Amino acid sequence: MGKDLEKLVEKEIAKGSTPLSFESISIDADSYKDIDSREKLIDVLQYLLRVRKYRKLLWNDALAANNVYMDVFLGNTDFHRAPLFTDRNAIFQRINWHGGKLKPDYNGKTVVETAKCVFSISAENLEKCKRLYNGKESYSFYFGKNQIRLLYADCLEGRKAIATGEVQTSMVEGKYSEILRLNDDFIRAVLFQALILDDLKVEGGLVTANLHSIFLLR
Repeated sequence: MGKDLEKLVEKEIAKGSTPLSFESISIDADSYKDIDSREKLIDVLQYLLRVRKYRKLLWNDALAANNVYMDVFLGNTDFHRAPLFTDRNAIFQRINWHGGKLKPDYNGKTVVETAKCVFSISAENLEKCKRLYNGKESYSFYFGKNQIRLLYADCLEGRKAIATGEVQTSMVEGKYSEILRLNDDFIRAVLFQALILDDLKVEGGLVTANLHSIFLLR
């Protein structure tokens, strides 16, 4: 499946998809934030899904088609894109319901992790992505659906490599070190996960995005 997916991505890039390649993923002490109330959890979910008051973060709803979201439907967990606002709002409702069943503990046992994913792109192709938006220099990226699947899979593999120690990252202490290692004896459930590609940053010729995971601890 991996080689087949790579071939599909090559075809999408040949047709105009932005040729990003996964380079690395990093986590440090600042990557973790405790969610200390249901209100805060709802706010984080709405922000990640770009719904309710956070819908205005997208000047064009089509940008959200780049994001990959965890969804729960009839007890089954899936990961997919949500191009329409109605799709994202439906995911929000289902995750909210799912969270009600899992009963998060807000006394230091509900944590959001933000892992920084780094992608490379040639200087020539990055230059082609430059745009002016409201008088300011910006970038516009286009990704095919298979390319998004591959970028997400690469980020997950990178996250697993951190957990197993194959990839070294900054020192993380306490309960966060257990989350870093994805310790099943410490993590009760993953309530939600999202790779946000609608707000890519360009830093030193590299492109960065965030992989967010909300963990419920035992």
